Amino acid sequence: MGQPIKWQNREPAESNFQISGLTLGRRWDFSEIRSKFGESSEVERGDAASGRDQICYVSPSGNVHLIFELGEVNAVLYLFEGGAKWNGSDLCARSPVLSASISTASGLKLGIAPEGVKNILGAPNIETPSKLAYYFGFRKKATPEDLSRLREENPSMSDTEFRKNFEYFDVENYIEARFTSGKLTYLAISKSETY
Repeated sequence: MGQPIKWQNREPAESNFQISGLTLGRRWDFSEIRSKFGESSEVERGDAASGRDQICYVSPSGNVHLIFELGEVNAVLYLFEGGAKWNGSDLCARSPVLSASISTASGLKLGIAPEGVKNILGAPNIETPSKLAYYFGFRKKATPEDLSRLREENPSMSDTEFRKNFEYFDVENYIEARFTSGKLTYLAISKSETY
């Protein structure tokens, strides 16, 4: 929209990144997603740094889509109702567990009004009559499990250098909600983690 974005320096609730018992993150595993929603074709999108793997599901009615993407440092989900076909939409698998009532653990779901989204996420960075957009950026301390894994991957690094590089990591979250006639019809949730 031509305006610089000021990131909100706060960590939104983890429940905003959970759907059907799955938590959005770069350690996502498509097999875990498939165990919840069924078999689906994996598609590669983009290349190099923007490359990502994607799987897509569609409700039995054919009107609701849920897409999962995994990239090198980010994970994204898209939930939307209606819309035009796109290149690859025919690869979306029908899932009997997908419907318009699916929601994040925090309650973000199709059909809610903008005020409902703001009640869950707080004040947005961008607000128009048809869109709310949120940008969150913050540093987070690595878990002992992450540090153990990273130490195995970097055995020659000194303890000082290791702590400097891996004790904390940067997280960027982006959430976009679009509305038609005052009801949520498109939700994009992205989580990016970089050391």
